[in-house]
Amino acid sequence: MRAVCNSQFMQRNTHTAEAETVKAFRTPRIVGFNDAPPMVHLTLSSSNVKTGPIPVSTSGRSTCPDACPLKKSNGGRGCYGEGGPLSWHWSAVDRADRGTTFDGLCDAIAGLPSGQVWRHNQVGDLPGDNNHVNGALLGKLARANRGRRGFTYTHKPVLDEQSGPVANNRKAIAAANREGFVVNLSANGLAHADKLAALNIGPVVTILPAGVEDNTRTPDGRRIVVCPAQKRDGVTCATCQLCSRGNRSVIVGFIPHGASKKHVAKMAEGNS
Repeated sequence: MRAVCNSQFMQRNTHTAEAETVKAFRTPRIVGFNDAPPMVHLTLSSSNVKTGPIPVSTSGRSTCPDACPLKKSNGGRGCYGEGGPLSWHWSAVDRADRGTTFDGLCDAIAGLPSGQVWRHNQVGDLPGDNNHVNGALLGKLARANRGRRGFTYTHKPVLDEQSGPVANNRKAIAAANREGFVVNLSANGLAHADKLAALNIGPVVTILPAGVEDNTRTPDGRRIVVCPAQKRDGVTCATCQLCSRGNRSVIVGFIPHGASKKHVAKMAEGNS
């Protein structure tokens, strides 16, 4: 689950350093080679009211795993990134009409101010095609993030009951979290959240089932705190920063929203 934001995508070049970074992101890429890595886009100051003015990245759809039940190309419903301006932006990144290479992203992150909170992937998932996590690239991003407070979410498979390179994925995600780059494991419901939390490789977030809009607990008794940005006016990722805390004891719960919220909430019921 790539949680709750619908970003606008205008770069805000209010500082010379930001302007130079954006200039670098306009470097054209030769498209057409099978080994060309997917593009990644970075907005240096998001205008989204949920995230607040923090840097936010976008990764191409090729990173989205079949393990995600919301994945449109896999028959899923409910991915908020597939609607409106965000979907147009996402498609532009897929076409390499905008963005940079993964190395370019890492360079930009390493140039952010110390202590900067930023979100990797308003849409998209961890580096690696489909269900696979590219541990080398994730490790490079984690090292670039040193001294900063990057966080993200992933639906890549990590449970033994799932298909895919789960052992590889667990190892890569755990290493990134130890490095200080916070990778939240995205659950499809409360019982699923318990399974992910039991792995002890990273913090957990979950979709909440229908009718649950207040703090609650999982079937195994783990505490769930509803995303503060969904509960209180004026709270953003920039001010809350709960999802950027890798050592937190609570699971963050997201209330389904948007046109497919009933479908998503029903899915969460089946996993709770």
